Amino acid sequence: MIYLDSCALVKLVQAEEHSGALATHVGLSSEMLFSSELAQVEIGRTLTRHGAGKAAHDKAAALLEKITKLPINVTIPRAATLPGKHLRSLDALHLASAQMLTPTLTQFITYDKRLAQAAHDAGLPVVTPGTTI
Repeated sequence: MIYLDSCALVKLVQAEEHSGALATHVGLSSEMLFSSELAQVEIGRTLTRHGAGKAAHDKAAALLEKITKLPINVTIPRAATLPGKHLRSLDALHLASAQMLTPTLTQFITYDKRLAQAAHDAGLPVVTPGTTI
């Protein structure tokens, strides 16, 4: 099981640094992909903020259809109590969502340094294709 946070998913929708490495990495895997329901909002807002057109939003919608989205409501209590004073609220929801997949989670993919550190500290297998965080 692979969990991708929103910043990783955006890289699969629009060309950014490490997009190619991530697309190759995910494309070579036969594992199921997961993210939080939150990703739909975060990706949509990011694309809008960057001035992306309808094609990018359609590509994001198609990607999200292929991913199992974990419900936010069941992760809120866990996210609210996660340790780490630098862990932002939305990142805490991603981390709590990924923790729902343990012990079968094989990769937690993020390009956010603070979230990567919090996930590592929580014992999750952090992966950042194309870079070392």
